[in-house]
Amino acid sequence: MYIGHVALAMGAKGVRPRIPIAVLVPVAFAPDWIEWMLAAVGRHNRELSHSLVSVGVGATVVALLYWMASKSPRDAAVVWLTYVSHWPADFITGFKPTWPGGPVVGLGLYGNPVADVLIESSLIVICWLIYRRSLPPKPRSTKVGWLMPAGLMAMQVAFYAIQNPEVKEQVREVISMISPRRGPSLRSG
Repeated sequence: MYIGHVALAMGAKGVRPRIPIAVLVPVAFAPDWIEWMLAAVGRHNRELSHSLVSVGVGATVVALLYWMASKSPRDAAVVWLTYVSHWPADFITGFKPTWPGGPVVGLGLYGNPVADVLIESSLIVICWLIYRRSLPPKPRSTKVGWLMPAGLMAMQVAFYAIQNPEVKEQVREVISMISPRRGPSLRSG
């Protein structure tokens, strides 16, 4: 799940409006970012980023830090739940490790893009409706406010489109047509 993590952060914001969305979104993505950082230093290991153990430890560390900064145990609990929500969300769409040496499990909906887009889009709409409660009354009722969930759903569809090799090649061709051509060198002699 990718865009669904943003949706879960929005839902958490709707439940606890005092928690900044700028905290909740990175917390919702933390296991992915840990995985990418480990891969960047040549230590790719999903058990260190996505296992139930690592998600539980990471969520606890982040929630304790948030509790120490905010002095709000309820807000810290929502931060913890937002982090932990990463694992069941990824279980639905992919395959994730349970614990070091344990089985890798999941429903693998990435293999069925239509079902995944429908589930993630439904999650986006539900969490957006929860998130709207954290907004002031006027923005809550505007049509422009629906651009956020519409944009997230469009990003989810685009994510699948660029995974398709035929679409990916067409995108490359368009980019090569519109990118500036390298001309002769400006260096003299």
